[in-house]
Amino acid sequence: MKKEEKIAVISNAILSVDICRCYFQYDQNYFYYYPNAVNERFLLGQEEDDFLLDGYCIRRISHLKKVEVKDDKCNAINRFLGVTDGIAMPEVDITSWQTIFESLSQMAVYIEIENAFNGQFAIGKIIKVFSNRLYFSPFGSDGVWDADGLEIRYAQITSVKWGTRYAESWRRFLEAASDDADKNRTSVS
Repeated sequence: MKKEEKIAVISNAILSVDICRCYFQYDQNYFYYYPNAVNERFLLGQEEDDFLLDGYCIRRISHLKKVEVKDDKCNAINRFLGVTDGIAMPEVDITSWQTIFESLSQMAVYIEIENAFNGQFAIGKIIKVFSNRLYFSPFGSDGVWDADGLEIRYAQITSVKWGTRYAESWRRFLEAASDDADKNRTSVS
């Protein structure tokens, strides 16, 4: 599928609020998105999973093999259930990775960054944004923040997500744990 065709399908789906089935080079499965924005380089969409929206995701158009409107009852059910009422364009500039991460940094969200070609995954917060890389503060599956931070080159990124159930659950837990630790320090003083 040519880039122009992919962009046309996505643009039409944005206007008609239709769900898209997206196939990427690095995964044999497909992903469902309600697209919010598209340009020559990026697709920004809200992931749909079994009649629920699950955050936002940005992926490269160059990695998109094929995209099609999912023309079945799922669109009708999502409209009936009010799922499509939750579709909203976030304040994210998708011109470049730099503008994407600058926008996300201003939002102060927890993000998931993935390189699906080699299975690398990190979740955490943006520390500093550069023209070709990002300085990132990740935490592990034990909920402990990496004190050293992590430098991630944009060329290594296949997707960035935020507002997902996964990231938001971690954010709520870690912020509550931090508040509890602060309260304990204050009561001991």
